[in-house]
Order: sequence, then C-alpha cells, then structure tokens
Amino acid sequence: MILRGLTFLLIVTLTSFSAKAQFDLTLESGAAFNGYNDVRYANAEGNKGDLFSLTDDFEVNQPVIYARIEANFRFLDRNIIELTAAPLAFDYTKTSTENIVFGAHTYGLSNDEVSGCYEFNTYRASYRYQFIDSDQWYLSAGATVLIRDARIALSESNLEDETTDLGVVPLLSFNLKHYTSDNFHLLLKGDALVGTVGRAEDILIGGEYQFGDSNLSARAGYRIIEGGADIAQVYNFSLIHFASVGLQYSFLR
Repeated sequence: MILRGLTFLLIVTLTSFSAKAQFDLTLESGAAFNGYNDVRYANAEGNKGDLFSLTDDFEVNQPVIYARIEANFRFLDRNIIELTAAPLAFDYTKTSTENIVFGAHTYGLSNDEVSGCYEFNTYRASYRYQFIDSDQWYLSAGATVLIRDARIALSESNLEDETTDLGVVPLLSFNLKHYTSDNFHLLLKGDALVGTVGRAEDILIGGEYQFGDSNLSARAGYRIIEGGADIAQVYNFSLIHFASVGLQYSFLR
C-alpha cells in the first residue's frame, strides 16, 4: 500500500514537472558474503531458543549472486525520489555438532542433514533534498521508508520451523559524491538508523565513471548491510558484505 502510494506520487510528479526532470535507472549486482549472522528463536523470557550462528555453525551451500534495482527521479531541481528493490537469500547446511533449539523443535539430534535459510528482502521509497552541488561536491539527504520481508528457517527430515517478519522501518538517507574529474566521482550512499531494539545500515562506498558525454555510467564498490533486532519473537543481528558493480542510465528531460 505504501509503495503504491509513493509510485503514484512519482508518476504525478513526473507528469507535473517534466520540464526540469531527470530519471535514472541503476542495476546493481555482485557477490554477497556472510560476516556474522546470529539467531535465536524464540526470544521471549521463559521461552528462549538456542543462540547460534548461521556463519559459524553452518556453511553457505553455494556462492550468492545478488541483484538490486534503483529508480531515481529528480524534479524541481533539488528534489529526489528513489524507489529500490533489493532481494537477498542464503541457503545453508549445518556443520557444527551442537544441537540447536529453534522454534518448536531441536535440530541435530538425528544423523540427517540440517538445512538453513536466511532471506532478507527490502523494498524502499526514499526522499532526499539536494543541499550541495558544486564542482567538487554533491550532497543530498532525507528519509527512507523501508519495507522488510524477512525469513529465517531450519529444516531436518520432516521437521521445519521458521520465523518471518514483514514490517516497515524508517531510516535516514544520504548520498555524498566527490568529483575528482569530469567523468569520475567517489561515492558514499546509504540508509541507516539506530533504534531502541535494533539498528539498520545499508551503505555503499565506491566510485562511478561516466562514459564520455553519454548518459551511461558504471560504478563499483563495497556495500554492507548490517543490523537486526532484539525482540520477543526473534533475536537476529547480521552483517553481509557485498562486492558490487552496477550500471546507471540517465533519461534526461
């Protein structure tokens, strides 16, 4: 519902202010790697599962290639609306010999393989205002509404437990660039916020190169997604590293 409303706002704005508008489409991909991923389900007092690590007690089944898409619309010179879709999933196999209480069952009692799944899909709508746009520096900042669709699951033989979370998270948003030449700039861009029961950061640091006078540019860098929450349903804090490459095309109006 939130994304529908913001998409409608984007279309209306595009129609109303097309005289000085710019639309950028960015496709990003690369490899995703586990930093840490600590889980406990359930997490309520008197009903706690075992705290375990999807990084230390499990191994990833295969290399994870991720993809995300950003649609960025600038209007009235200094206003930017950005929509982002960033799905992410890891599949694991248990390697430790320790039993794990997760949900309603204990995993690792049999000799059967224990499989794990971690999904963290996010969909975002951001508004940023451009504060600086000089020969050397660019800065825009604002806020993001993030829709989080998360799932953690374990399975063994005919046993399976999962915890899911569909929620809305407000974040601060920023985009900082430093131009080192006419065609290249350094980039620091992300969304982040720390709250009472958790935190969230999604930050990219890298460089972007524009191909001559064309509307096409390429970027490469290092991205992290870090954060989590400590609530009655689940305890989960994770750090994911990304080796990132991307292409951006600007549709000028």
